[in-house]
Amino acid sequence: MTNRVVEVVTFKLMPGVSDADYVEATAKTGEFIGRMRGFIDRRLSKGADGVWMDYVIWADLAAAREAGAKFPQAECTADVIRMIDPATLVMRHETQMWVAEPAFAMG
Repeated sequence: MTNRVVEVVTFKLMPGVSDADYVEATAKTGEFIGRMRGFIDRRLSKGADGVWMDYVIWADLAAAREAGAKFPQAECTADVIRMIDPATLVMRHETQMWVAEPAFAMG
C-alpha cells in the first residue's frame, strides 16, 4: 500500500467554452503544477456526457492540500477557473491503493 493521494476533480465547462480553449488553458498551468511539492502525475479527460476529469497524483495529502490552496491564487490558473462551471465541480482526495505496471516496454 502507498500513501500517495489521487486528486479527482470532475466538472463541466461554462456554456460557450470550447474543449480546445480549455485544454490550452489547462496546459498553461502545467509548469506551475509540475513545480509543486509532491507532484507526481496529471491527466485530463472528458467523458461522452461532457463531464471532465482532472486526475492528479500527489505524494501525500498535505501536498495535495497545499497545491489546492495555491492553485486559485496563481496567475496562470485564472482562465481555467473562469472556464469551469462551479455548480458542477466536485473534488475528491483518495488514497492510491494499487498501480498496474506494464508487462513489457513497447518499442
